[in-house]
Amino acid sequence: SGMFAFGSAIAQPSFTVGLGLNHGVFAGEGREENFDESGSLKSVTEEYGAFTDSFASVYVEMGNETGSIGLSYQGDTSTPRNINEANGPAAVAGENKINTSVSVDFSSVITLYGMVNLPLNLYAKAGYVQGDIEINETQRSGNTYADQDLEGYVLGFGYQHSADAANVRFELLGHTYKDVESNNGVATTGNLN
Repeated sequence: SGMFAFGSAIAQPSFTVGLGLNHGVFAGEGREENFDESGSLKSVTEEYGAFTDSFASVYVEMGNETGSIGLSYQGDTSTPRNINEANGPAAVAGENKINTSVSVDFSSVITLYGMVNLPLNLYAKAGYVQGDIEINETQRSGNTYADQDLEGYVLGFGYQHSADAANVRFELLGHTYKDVESNNGVATTGNLN
């Protein structure tokens, strides 16, 4: 019975191409370590931040009545820009101020996932996420931070309403990403951050 059901399901694969409109809540924790010229740790700053962003995605799937395998590509997502004003916000007009600012773009994000169909038009979804973390900074020192790779996992549930010409889905997904580390590319004795 099991082999018959499996063989029957595999014999009738279907392909789906879709467009997603997504709204996400993103949160992260950051830690910055600053060293002085002697190579001693001078200060440590830890901060937590959250933001929301909307983005589009496209996906293709191959599957059957039991489930499917898919690949999606999402549009860029950007953090808000954080600005550290030189000499504070009340600096004298005309003074040579070089503010430090940083933001991050998440780009070329691809998700490989599997879906299992459940009763009542529900489905479960799990996958692996990979992309690029582009660090955009302006430093008073002129130093820069190297871009990093984004890797993580996604898990969630959804509801699919089938119509004649198209299907409509509503998903609630959770993502978790691996920690990343970047430095300003100088030696420990050269004000490493």
